[in-house]
Amino acid sequence: MVNMVISFLIVIFSVAYASHHPNHFGDSCWLCECYVEYTDRDVALPSIPYKIVQDAYEATEDRCLAACINDEECKAVVYGLTGGRDVFTCELYDQLNTRPPIYTPYVNTYIKRSSKCEKSTNHLLPLDLVDGDEKVLERKSKHLKLQHKLNPFHFG
Repeated sequence: MVNMVISFLIVIFSVAYASHHPNHFGDSCWLCECYVEYTDRDVALPSIPYKIVQDAYEATEDRCLAACINDEECKAVVYGLTGGRDVFTCELYDQLNTRPPIYTPYVNTYIKRSSKCEKSTNHLLPLDLVDGDEKVLERKSKHLKLQHKLNPFHFG
């Protein structure tokens, strides 16, 4: 009986910890209603973000979207799993590119809705932003090359 109570308490505390611990995958997106979301899409070339999160691994989806909401210049956000040395990316764009987006798995593009977002961002910690650079173009061009590469396992 004591073992059963102890195991029950361990399960309860584990669930409580996991539900209140910010992570990249388990939490539902709080601010996604304030954006138009394009899944598995990245902003087309030659767009360079005007701000990038310095340590994107610490950025959750909501914190990334909150950075854009709190910035008047921001019009779009790219957030997702990019792999490589940086693992995650959180990029803010001040201009919208009219070209078709690039197919990029695990990366989402969020465009601000024209109406003002009524959701509060006070509970989210701010992110350290730095100026955008050319490094983003390398990642995007890599995915463009992969799209045009012949896949021997794709049968028609």
